[in-house]
Amino acid sequence: MHWFQRLVAASPCLRRPLGCVIALACIVGVRSPQDCPADDLAAFVATYCADCHGPDTQEAQRRFDQINYRQPSTDDVILMTEIVDQLTLGDMPPQDADQPAEKVRLATTESLRQSIARVQQASQSTNRQTVLRRLNRDEYRRTIADLFDMEMAMFDPTLSFPADTVGGSFDNVGDELVTSAYLLEHYLDAADQVVEKVFRQSRDVPEQTWNFRGHFLQQPELNPAHKEAFDYRYLCLYDSPLADRPEGAYGPLLDFEQGVPVDGTYEIRVLAEAKNRDTPYPADQLGIELDEPFRLAIVPGDVALKEQHTMQPMQPVLAQSKVPDDQPTWLTFRVPLDQGFAPRFTFPNGMAEVRPLYVRLVRKYPELLPKNKRKSSGIFVDRKTIIRDGFLPHIRIHQVQIRGPINAGTPTRSQQAVLGEQPFAPERTREILSAFASKAYRRPASPAEVDRLMSVVAVRKKQGRSDFEAFQDAIRAILCSPAFLYMDPDVDDSADHLSDYAIATRLSYFLWGTMPDASLRRYAAQGQLSDRAVRAEQVDRLLNDSRSDVLIRRFLDGWLRLSDLGSQPPDRNSFKAYYKDSLEDDMRRESELFLRHLIDNDLPVTEFLTADYSFINRDLARLYGIADAIPGDQADQFRQVHFDDPLRGGLLGQAAVLTATANGIETSPVIRGVWMLETVLGQSAPPPPDDVPAIDPDVRGAKSIVDLLEKHRSDQACNQCHRKIDPLGFALESFDPIGRRRDRYSNKITIETGGKLPSGESFEDLGGLKTLLAQRRSFFARSFVESMMTFALGRRLEPQDRPTVDAICDSVADEDYPVRQLIHRLVESPAFVSR
Repeated sequence: MHWFQRLVAASPCLRRPLGCVIALACIVGVRSPQDCPADDLAAFVATYCADCHGPDTQEAQRRFDQINYRQPSTDDVILMTEIVDQLTLGDMPPQDADQPAEKVRLATTESLRQSIARVQQASQSTNRQTVLRRLNRDEYRRTIADLFDMEMAMFDPTLSFPADTVGGSFDNVGDELVTSAYLLEHYLDAADQVVEKVFRQSRDVPEQTWNFRGHFLQQPELNPAHKEAFDYRYLCLYDSPLADRPEGAYGPLLDFEQGVPVDGTYEIRVLAEAKNRDTPYPADQLGIELDEPFRLAIVPGDVALKEQHTMQPMQPVLAQSKVPDDQPTWLTFRVPLDQGFAPRFTFPNGMAEVRPLYVRLVRKYPELLPKNKRKSSGIFVDRKTIIRDGFLPHIRIHQVQIRGPINAGTPTRSQQAVLGEQPFAPERTREILSAFASKAYRRPASPAEVDRLMSVVAVRKKQGRSDFEAFQDAIRAILCSPAFLYMDPDVDDSADHLSDYAIATRLSYFLWGTMPDASLRRYAAQGQLSDRAVRAEQVDRLLNDSRSDVLIRRFLDGWLRLSDLGSQPPDRNSFKAYYKDSLEDDMRRESELFLRHLIDNDLPVTEFLTADYSFINRDLARLYGIADAIPGDQADQFRQVHFDDPLRGGLLGQAAVLTATANGIETSPVIRGVWMLETVLGQSAPPPPDDVPAIDPDVRGAKSIVDLLEKHRSDQACNQCHRKIDPLGFALESFDPIGRRRDRYSNKITIETGGKLPSGESFEDLGGLKTLLAQRRSFFARSFVESMMTFALGRRLEPQDRPTVDAICDSVADEDYPVRQLIHRLVESPAFVSR
């Protein structure tokens, strides 16, 4: 949990005598630490603290008079933090003791806070060097896919890996990516899974055809136990797959018991039609948009899992198509399927939930049923009545044909990625291992490294393994080697900068999130990537490739904290649209398309603040109250839309940001304000004391959130932070926890969105705040560059990096900080090619 989420979770019952070690004072800019030197700190403690925490008395077993304020140890920092907590809360000195003047108290807490921050910064410092870092889960998975030219839609060897630790909001910071014995065990297991998958298909598999027609079974409620209710000639889809309790959301082929025999591409033909899009029932009762064509999607189903009618751990959408109304039509798809998987069919824009509908529709609309069915009762009778006679919208599948594997052969693509153009032969073992290890290590494998791999082969052969099996064991050894799992810095010690191979690795993982391709490896072998001009050419090549979508997603996950999307799911009762319309994916897509637009067109980074447009589909258009902006027949297409509402457009009106900064039930201007302070203005906000009570803006009937936060502003210590945080957060209160516009809270209290910045400038709403933020564009540009640089280098930035960041920003300031040029300047900077 991010520290500022503690603001929501905090409770008075958590009050502790001396506070939490990591809780720092909520004070900014009261007085410089030079105004209160170490001698003054010692004098303050001697005057106001020593009676209770000195040589004679140590209440709560705390002694403060022996702290070294000039060079504090770890234990000293713990005690200094406790002093900060108590001074900030006003709990110490006790009421019956002498009290320091408010100015002195604030100066002391600020000086202590600055000292603590310096110690913490020094402890985290890597001397501006990227710690030898391993591949994180995402990088590992993508590297395996490229190394073996492998389809990974249904295969993820990292599912059991522990989550990567986040540093500076990014999951690729080297000193956070520790390796444990537990993780090493999973690397061994992952290597086994990968090698088994690559080499399990060792012969040509003839193309086959499977035909399914009739006897379509789905799930218990719709199966032969109630055979009088349904017609099993059809496979019928009703629910959206995101329904809370889906019924008729998945259409499995239960007769395809073994799934496909081998990994490969398969042609799937489906004879389907959309039924009852002209249903007489109101669309809002069904939770479906009837003016949109129904869509049929294919997701994979692992036949080894018992239940095929519910969500599975891995079920990417392999393909989808619109379905014609009331006319059975053949739809043809080509999709990848792994051995043991079968296609399953879903209805992405289906009804929100079918289960609660049966009884409600029978009771509310009896006139729509045949006369002999109008007095039906009982759940299964109601289900039969509505499904058979009730005009329920659905997709009806008449027949399914599967053909494949198409163009299968041996060796497979993955085997060719290892073996080359020729089949395996024992005399080629060293040649193959040397070439593959060089590719996996992202630099030429040394003769000694290849010797060690050959010794693995020799040992395994002595143990009874065949030549080919022993060779596969050497491939496993490559996948468990530090040279593969870690990004080798490979520094040229004479010049103290990265080798060309290391530059290729850093550039590729920055922009593509995976290993260098053949072109980058070729430039590295020729020693050309040390040349800034060549790096500039490669930046454009990599950014122009669709694989750079990975950069956009991973960077936004860290910079905007979009990785928090889904971590606190919105309440299903209050925010049904979030699930019915699968908004989480749409929200991400909007933010990603916006950044892609800025990169492709080299637009100013300030467009994030000033743009009156975004990229949305029909579902987001409905959420934003402009459903007519996207025609129903183009509902699933994202397009650029300009807004009349000044609160929309750009970064701060995007639902992804507004949802990620809420907790799924309500919003907090403090949480959103901290996000604004850190992300938009690039200023850090100290964490609050643990004893700060929770603030619940939406359910207290008597007071507005402004009233509830009044204590923070009335207390001078807290006000130093909250005068910066609260106005930024108030401006975003016009949006609910999933980004819908609102004027009132659920308790009918009017939302107040105006505020005043510490500079004295006022604004009435988010539109006015955007104008003020745009005037501070240099802060926003610097925040963007600092985050991008952290992500690119895989390390936290340090104070000594500030000149580099300033130089990058200053070089394009006159052009209003175009995004593509900022990326260029970063890659061309000395910091990018340094250790």
